[in-house]
Amino acid sequence: MSAQGPGDALSPLERHFSASDLVLYGAATWDWHRLHYDQAFASEMGLDAPIIDGQIYGALFAKQAMDEFGPKAFVRRLEFRMRNMAFAGDTLVARGEVTERRAEETREVLSLNQRLLRGETVIAQATTEVSLPARTICR
Repeated sequence: MSAQGPGDALSPLERHFSASDLVLYGAATWDWHRLHYDQAFASEMGLDAPIIDGQIYGALFAKQAMDEFGPKAFVRRLEFRMRNMAFAGDTLVARGEVTERRAEETREVLSLNQRLLRGETVIAQATTEVSLPARTICR
């Protein structure tokens, strides 16, 4: 059962990112900056590995919301702030909770607080609004 109201936790979303995943993401988004796939270039820049593109963070936050609330959900607002870098080889976990629930005509709107973590390190934080048909949330 999905989160229903304020204080309810979202189901966590865990994703490991290999170097191949970053190349595929670059191809899908036409973002070919070497920092996201080239180990030698990342090393020259003083990094241990290629960095995960920040766009992926937003995609993970949206996926977590959609997985939680289903195909009738609509992510109508998503704002996030990057806090730390993440790298090829990292496993990231999206966690979050519902902070507000309100009715708007024929829709219910849930506000979410989300965090993307590598272990205990916060990689990014998001505030997200998800709109649902009113009947999909139990009262």
